[in-house]
Amino acid sequence: MPAHDVFDVNHLVPVPEVATLAELNERIALIDRAEDERRLEHRVRTIGQDFGVEQPLLAPLPVEPFGAGRQLTPKVNRYGLIGVRSSFYSVPARFISQTVRVMLHASEVVVFDGRTEIARHERSVTKSSQTLVLDHYLEVLLRKPGALSGSTALAQARETGVFTMAHEAFWAAAKKAHGDADGTAL
Repeated sequence: MPAHDVFDVNHLVPVPEVATLAELNERIALIDRAEDERRLEHRVRTIGQDFGVEQPLLAPLPVEPFGAGRQLTPKVNRYGLIGVRSSFYSVPARFISQTVRVMLHASEVVVFDGRTEIARHERSVTKSSQTLVLDHYLEVLLRKPGALSGSTALAQARETGVFTMAHEAFWAAAKKAHGDADGTAL
């Protein structure tokens, strides 16, 4: 087959190494734009031009949204984490030991207690990663302010710039009221 035949194009083989799903989506968007300019063997028009002819003939999207996620029901572990597809995501500490409902989408993980959304995370592309939200641990930190200093949640919050002055003030007030807690683990 000629080199430009559609069956020879393997844009995702080998699997690209990316830091985030957003970066992967950007790469795929670049590939899509390049593909619009490509001509298949013996075709007069480009792929993009052929799509332009077909696009008006496509059926409209349904009025009601369709949830294209997969539903899971993990149990929250003692660290306030749920395991979803080889990655771990935080939920508010008050849900420790409870089973929650998760809608796993291509780019995000949405966690529910009944019908109430309790957490939303960008889906991780790294196996065994932990995606933590510092606010999920504030209830624990009120009782154990010493647990904050060495926590992964604090490290991630500082790394992403979400550890704000409000968080710093909350931590200082809890330490003043309760002292440094003996425990260092959440």
